Amino acid sequence: MQSFTSVKMLLYDELKNLISLRGFVTLALCYVFVKAIYGLFFHQLSSIPGPRIAALTSWYEFWWNCPKKGRYMFKIEEMHQQYGPIVRINPWEVHINDPTYWDVLYSNNKLEKDPWYYRAFGSDGATVCTVSPELHRIRRGAMANFFSRANVAKLEPRVLSRVQQLCSRLEEHKDRGKAVDISNAFRCLATDIVTDYAAPRTRDFLSTPDFAAAFNRVLRDFSGLMHWHRHIPVVFTIMTSIPRGFIEWMDPTGANVAIIDNQADLLFQARAVVEQVPRTKETPTVLNEIYDSPTLSPSDKSLKRIFDETQAVLGAGTETTGNTLSVLTYYVLANPSILQNLRSELESAAIASETGPNILLTSRILEPLPYLQATIKEALRVSSSVSGRLPRRSPVSTMTYTSPAGQRYDLPPGTVVSMSMRDMHFNPSIFPNPYCFDPNRWIHATPTELERMEKAFVPFGRGVRGCIGLELAKQELLLVTGNMFWKFDMRLYATTEKDVGVEHDYFSPFGPGNSKGVRINVIS
Repeated sequence: MQSFTSVKMLLYDELKNLISLRGFVTLALCYVFVKAIYGLFFHQLSSIPGPRIAALTSWYEFWWNCPKKGRYMFKIEEMHQQYGPIVRINPWEVHINDPTYWDVLYSNNKLEKDPWYYRAFGSDGATVCTVSPELHRIRRGAMANFFSRANVAKLEPRVLSRVQQLCSRLEEHKDRGKAVDISNAFRCLATDIVTDYAAPRTRDFLSTPDFAAAFNRVLRDFSGLMHWHRHIPVVFTIMTSIPRGFIEWMDPTGANVAIIDNQADLLFQARAVVEQVPRTKETPTVLNEIYDSPTLSPSDKSLKRIFDETQAVLGAGTETTGNTLSVLTYYVLANPSILQNLRSELESAAIASETGPNILLTSRILEPLPYLQATIKEALRVSSSVSGRLPRRSPVSTMTYTSPAGQRYDLPPGTVVSMSMRDMHFNPSIFPNPYCFDPNRWIHATPTELERMEKAFVPFGRGVRGCIGLELAKQELLLVTGNMFWKFDMRLYATTEKDVGVEHDYFSPFGPGNSKGVRINVIS
């Protein structure tokens, strides 16, 4: 009898557990169903066109950006083709493709950045990721003087010394009859310049025999992880907590080890600033200036915050400039008429300025050259070195957007609104035949056409959140392009347009994973 009672009680408990489990599953399904109905029909953004799955869940974006490796950008472009200039791309964000709205969105200095999107960098303390416009203003102000046009002009001799080093490496490859991995060479040059200017310890990647191929692979691999960290914000934490030896054993390619080592070097740079290691450079660095700033609070001078800023400043100063120079080099060498026009202008400038072959052309000589400037502008347009969208939100005010057809959309407080510079730069109504690299579009445009193009030309963003390093980037582009194409006769080696195409959006654009980048032979 006691045994029967025990069995009955056991069966009762199992039945109760089953009912509880079934109830939990039922409640969960009901929750999902109600949330889906709300998101599709009653949400404040339900009137915004777009695919229903994107309105339901951010996992749609996850699929295209994580397993599909940065392909959501192209899905968004397809959405605009199907639904029009405004589309809902996830439950809380709309994306706009309308050049007339760019200044409306990015000239509003009261808007916040979207913390969900920018947490992909894993550097929430960096100025570029700062959500609050008030805090951003303080953080940016601590280093703004370093990146002013006047201060960057003083840096020119140091940049020219790196350009001379690049020219020496090109001579070395010419003498050995060896092809130059110019894409990685450009990234090395940009890295050396920005670390010389910004960090306690200068990297000397231009001297490495293979142009720091492993490091440049790190940039791609780390960037590819950003999407994963946005959706699963423990990815970077897990990576950095795994013992290095275990990663070496798990990954014989060395790619993940290189990521860990790069992060360790960035931490070393930040620690040298915070611990005020005796400075070896004659002039202060950007990171030292930030740490010494009287306008920043003690919490903004913590090791974590300085590390975040180190990671952002050095990262931003490398890939974008390297990519733009790669795109420029490919299209100039792939188009004989462009190459001839550019070299002719540079040779005339060298003669007029009495610059000998063993001297470098300076900014004073290069800045007035119209075809050189047009070529650089076209490279900045075509490369669009920030492929990622740029989300903003207003926490307290309703934003409005009126489509070209006259339809008005009210976007309630908290709505994330984003645009992409690629949409501006490849708009065929502003830039006819937009995928064609054509410096002449800037030379022969009518005043009305030029005004329209300049308004849509946003390679460094615009407004108070625009790229702080634009003057340094423009100086590098000018001095490298002017001197390299004046001094050397070059030909493309085993390189096609696909090598400068865009297949992945990792905030910066990246080409095929198996691409070796732009490679050249130096003829004379």
